[in-house]
Amino acid sequence: MVWIKKIIIWFIAKIIGRGLQATVRMDYNAREEIIKWKDGYTIVIDTYKNGPKICFVKQGNSLLKKKYQDDMKTDIRIIFKYTNIVYEIFTGQIGLDKAYAQNRMIVKGDIFQTLKIVRMFYICECYLFPKFIWKKIIIEKPKLTSNTFNIYMATIFGLK
Repeated sequence: MVWIKKIIIWFIAKIIGRGLQATVRMDYNAREEIIKWKDGYTIVIDTYKNGPKICFVKQGNSLLKKKYQDDMKTDIRIIFKYTNIVYEIFTGQIGLDKAYAQNRMIVKGDIFQTLKIVRMFYICECYLFPKFIWKKIIIEKPKLTSNTFNIYMATIFGLK
């Protein structure tokens, strides 16, 4: 059963990674969250033991997904303590803010910049998840400034 969850996590991590890139590229509010970061600002989302790692690097006005390397310098690192937590977050059962409040994850780096990442994820989830899912994990829907269809197409096909 654990290997099935890992496959689901891997697949959803790919979708959310591409979705977050598309959201930052196409949604004004998400892009505003990272606009003041210097180029090369690195974010890693990690699972404590042998889980998937997602790495983003800010370049220009967008986030680029990079392959994680062990010696990589990171500005923000979000480490989930267990694979089940990642599964619950990626399947929309629990929000990032609730996971942090319940001590299910560790944040290394500037907490205020991490809050920007959480807001970007919530904007992304509002685009990618149906309302009945994101309504359970997001208290107030963020203002969306792009078309959901365009975000889907950019996520699936990598359109600009």
